[in-house]
Amino acid sequence: MTNQTAKIVVITPLKNEDWIIDRFLAVTSQFADLIIIADQNSTDESIAICKKYPKVVLVENKSTQYDEASRQILLIQTARDLVPDPKILLALDTDEMLAASATATLGWQSMLKAKPGTILYFEKPDLYLIPNQCIRYDTPWPLGYVDDGAEHNPKKIHSIRIPMPDYAPRLYIHDVKILHYSALRLAAQSAKTRLYSVLENVLSTGFPLTRRNKYAAKDVVERLKISISPSPPEWFTGWEDMGIDMWTIVDRKYSWQDFEVLKYFQKYGLRRFWIDDIWEFDWESCRLYAKSLGMNDIPDFEIKAPPRIVKLIFSVLTMLYIPARRLVK
Repeated sequence: MTNQTAKIVVITPLKNEDWIIDRFLAVTSQFADLIIIADQNSTDESIAICKKYPKVVLVENKSTQYDEASRQILLIQTARDLVPDPKILLALDTDEMLAASATATLGWQSMLKAKPGTILYFEKPDLYLIPNQCIRYDTPWPLGYVDDGAEHNPKKIHSIRIPMPDYAPRLYIHDVKILHYSALRLAAQSAKTRLYSVLENVLSTGFPLTRRNKYAAKDVVERLKISISPSPPEWFTGWEDMGIDMWTIVDRKYSWQDFEVLKYFQKYGLRRFWIDDIWEFDWESCRLYAKSLGMNDIPDFEIKAPPRIVKLIFSVLTMLYIPARRLVK
């Protein structure tokens, strides 16, 4: 048996993504043999939407903590339990869509013929503000693996999603694009950035001033605006011809990531997070909204930003630290 008969298994984590999950599953069902969704305690309509799609297998990620490592191992092991070799693992988030032109490319065919143990790299342009414009990058993403049972060694945060054994050849598939919808919702993107900063604080990963610079609130938009170019129509046309809506974007004032941060405030207090650049956001209004919905583990105390002098001190320290760090490299 050759890899020409390999099944395509998409493995995807899920938590409260009903703004995009229907589009993701409509697109992904066109090329995947199986879609394994690891849901982590979603409270919106995500699970109900998943159940409409025959190719979806739902598994429970019961963890109450943010842990990319455990969810990736869960997804990969479930794929291996359910689908015998040969198979290709594609690790996609719900806001990542295969371009409509992808399956007709030579790169797609080369992927299907790749040997077990091959790591698959793809370009992942960010659709920016509106779908018909995007930001493109020179560095491709390792999002696929022609499975050979290799051990996966993930990290708790910012982990590569698929096995990366030292012996594995790399296949760069330049004509297959994975469209990233995240930058179409800048408020939600900012919420995600704030949560990452808080998570790295809690996990004690990296130096605090490095973290503050890495997740600087004012840079969320600026970091994206590297170079904007038109999105080729062929990325969307084939899916649109099937009746899949590729354009509508639903944004909300608050994201589930905001509510997760509130829970960390409840658990650890506020002072621990004074160093994090998250205080331009109106946390008190968010807290009151969460309370109105009856959410659990939301602080009963008023959330006040750090004193202005504290924010100024951290800002100055960061400004001094980053250039000094570059000098010693």
